[in-house]
Amino acid sequence: MKQFISIIFAFFSLIVIAISCASARTDSSLVRIHTPYGIMVARLYDDTPLHRENFLGLVRNGEYDSLLFHRVIQSFMIQGGDPVSRNAQPYVRLGVNQIGGPIDAEIVHPKYFHKRGAIAAARKGDALNPHKMSSGSQFYIVQGVVFTDSLLNDYELRMNNRIRQQIFQQLQPEYADTIRYCQQNGLQDNLIDIQIAVMARVEEELEKRGQYKFTDEQREAYTTIGGTPHLDGEYTVFGEIIEGLEVIDSIAAQPVYSPDDRPMKNIWMTMEIIE
Repeated sequence: MKQFISIIFAFFSLIVIAISCASARTDSSLVRIHTPYGIMVARLYDDTPLHRENFLGLVRNGEYDSLLFHRVIQSFMIQGGDPVSRNAQPYVRLGVNQIGGPIDAEIVHPKYFHKRGAIAAARKGDALNPHKMSSGSQFYIVQGVVFTDSLLNDYELRMNNRIRQQIFQQLQPEYADTIRYCQQNGLQDNLIDIQIAVMARVEEELEKRGQYKFTDEQREAYTTIGGTPHLDGEYTVFGEIIEGLEVIDSIAAQPVYSPDDRPMKNIWMTMEIIE
């Protein structure tokens, strides 16, 4: 019996050690980004695991080392990660290529949004990429601008009107024949009734879907540190800069070639995982 207990104890100990080793091998979520203008520290989000693991893998393999921030727009963002940018000659257009990918979208909105310092995956536009899949390596870091509450209110209004328009277009085929009949027969009162009914349905559907509204956290960020709210919900935000925000400003301020927004002076990067 004592021997059996000893065997069980030894087996249990091995399991505990194995679990401990597995935990120790778990990658850190912190990455140090070196640039000519200083160092940034990025924290990657655990609930965007595809992007987190992809980014860490690229960093671990040195794929980002010597790549350039190839697109810089002041008051907006800085972008890098094109593998062709390594040792690229001046005036060469960059931003088309990627390493691996694409990656399935992990848009966790409104929890993660485009505040100053947010790290998000670049991607092709909706026409070619309706599922908003991310580039395998290209990313951008938000600089943005500071908004007033009034500007955010106006933005909410525009977004809700855009949603109303989309709902109206979806409902329009349902009423097309009736509207055509009323128009052909001069039934103006009926047309007004139809218009009222359609608008009531639009508002009802809008309430079901939920109106576009900034969270308290978004408002706090956008009215203090700033950001780019028009990108929210459209791109995967998978991390944020927690140290070195001033480096973003320095890079964004560099002169660029037009129209590609490539810095005139190459701005390299190297990265390392912080264990």
